[in-house]
Amino acid sequence: MLLNGKALSNSTKIGKQLAKDVGEFPPMEKLNWLIHLQHVRGEIASCKELINGEMARSHGKNEYAFFKQGVILKSQGNILEALDTFQKCLKLNQKNANILKEVASCLYEMGRYRLSLNALLEAEKLSKNPDWNLDYLIAKTYVKLGNSQKAKEYAHKSVKVGKQEESYALLIRLLVGEKDFASAIAVGNAAAEFCPDSVQLLTESGLLYLKTGQTQHAFERLSQALALDPACSKALLGIGCITHRHEDFEVALTKYKIAVLYEPESVALWNNIGLCFYSKQKYIAAISCLKRGLWISPLNWKILYNLALVHLATNQPASGFNFACAAVNLRPDVGDCFALLGYTLFELKDTENALRALKQALVLMPSDVSLLANGSLMLELLGFYEESEDFFNKFKVLIDEGHQVSNEILSLMDRLLVVQSSRAAEQPPGASVENSGTEQMKIRSQMQEDEV
Repeated sequence: MLLNGKALSNSTKIGKQLAKDVGEFPPMEKLNWLIHLQHVRGEIASCKELINGEMARSHGKNEYAFFKQGVILKSQGNILEALDTFQKCLKLNQKNANILKEVASCLYEMGRYRLSLNALLEAEKLSKNPDWNLDYLIAKTYVKLGNSQKAKEYAHKSVKVGKQEESYALLIRLLVGEKDFASAIAVGNAAAEFCPDSVQLLTESGLLYLKTGQTQHAFERLSQALALDPACSKALLGIGCITHRHEDFEVALTKYKIAVLYEPESVALWNNIGLCFYSKQKYIAAISCLKRGLWISPLNWKILYNLALVHLATNQPASGFNFACAAVNLRPDVGDCFALLGYTLFELKDTENALRALKQALVLMPSDVSLLANGSLMLELLGFYEESEDFFNKFKVLIDEGHQVSNEILSLMDRLLVVQSSRAAEQPPGASVENSGTEQMKIRSQMQEDEV
């Protein structure tokens, strides 16, 4: 009965019987194998009963029993009790790196990162062999302490030693945080090679390709992730973004709708669904979806920005102004927010503040061709001809340098050039910019799309 792990309530009696039979007390580690077996089987109640019996038999001297009790308590969420148990275990053997790792892990869960790091570094000194998990834990703790350089160093060590999914994911996150997308993609490719069945790593690799504009590679990686897990919402969102950018709105909507079934509280999904409806000129549906996203995350500046743009498209500049103001207050470092605020003020006939907002946007985005084109048009309509020509000349310089712009804006600027040329020749303008100015102004800004 003892060999197959049954009848554990009699374990103490069995130990006493063994001692009586052999004439001496059995070794302290006699039933450690059974504790381990019960724990890995998930028979927690029986395992805890056996541990209590072993502790009573050894008078609190069984290190392994203490260790397993701490692991069980930690897995059940009793972090403080687990920490106390591991510290008792540590008193029995102060040279055990595994116990120090568990103590550090409990301290980490409690938010005491400095003490956790000290324990981990002490465990590193005691560890005789390279341990990828120890390096990974040290890297995670350095992240919490704000030391990204040390975190990256230990993440590299962890990847080199173990090539585990967690290590790759952490290293990719650190490289993305430093905007080193080339290195992050290289690590993602290595991760996909060593962990080909990891949905998380395939998705992260695909999203990295998407951030850098390599849509073909992104599509391949995200498709591989979906083949392994059709319910992966991040991969569905990424595929939806790719098809959305290719203006295949029906396919994009299909992907988004599947993803939102599995993750209904995703702000990015509701934002992108709203953008799809906006592109299909279904403005009421777009506003409904964007407001659903705003309800989930009231301080999301992209949602506020897009709501301002949709309200502007539906001739509601006052509502657009409110959302644009909120976006500017949240992200005063984003030029698009100031540009959109300027456009709403222009629609509200507040010329002075519209120009101030536009100039602030230009300070933040001096090389934005759409902003220069729309600024030139706005100034032309307001009668500031010299400033309009200055904006137009800057626009032409950027176009000559190879900056891309839509055909719609190019057509508008060609008409504006005709008007400026006619005015310079002191002749009545042959083309009317006024009739199309405010209408063109409504397509001047890029919708703020989420990829993750």
